Amino acid sequence: MDVVLIDSNPLFRLALRELVKSARPGLAISEVETFAAGRGILRESSSVALVMLDMKVPDCGGFVGLFQLHREFPLVPVMLLSTDTNAEAASRAVAFGAAGFILKSAPCDAIAQTLKIMLTGKPWTPAPILASAEQANPMASLSPALLRVLAGLKQGWSNKQIAAEMGISDKTVKVYMSTLYRKLGVNNRTQASLLASRGSC
Repeated sequence: MDVVLIDSNPLFRLALRELVKSARPGLAISEVETFAAGRGILRESSSVALVMLDMKVPDCGGFVGLFQLHREFPLVPVMLLSTDTNAEAASRAVAFGAAGFILKSAPCDAIAQTLKIMLTGKPWTPAPILASAEQANPMASLSPALLRVLAGLKQGWSNKQIAAEMGISDKTVKVYMSTLYRKLGVNNRTQASLLASRGSC
């Protein structure tokens, strides 16, 4: 049984390695600093028990990388590592497939306890998770107008085409785009389209 650590910070990887060892001695631990390298390990190994992913590794794309791992390896739990203390970030992480969410600033004993639970296969509830269903599901929080914009993105339409379809100005579409990116936790239209593929819009 293996654990894969995906983090670009070698010092934090070292700390994670020690925490994993203390939580479950005897596990094989692989450390990589890029999303692509971690994905490569998963494609080659069938014994990965847990992936710990820093959503800010350069080639991850934030929640996009998380979603890709969950879609390609649905049986492998992914623990997201983040410096974002906003509770909404944890909700989005779980909505996009994370098995859990760990703040990098959390006390070591708290992280170790979480790892012990994850590695024994016991059920647990990631925290913090917002109670609101709309907050827990980013797609559910989108207005009808934003859903129409997102549908246009999925079709590969330009801002001008979306504006024509909706009967609004290009400038208004740009405003909608900014709001859409913020709500989905993405940086560009490609990432938004990829995340939209998991929904029904």
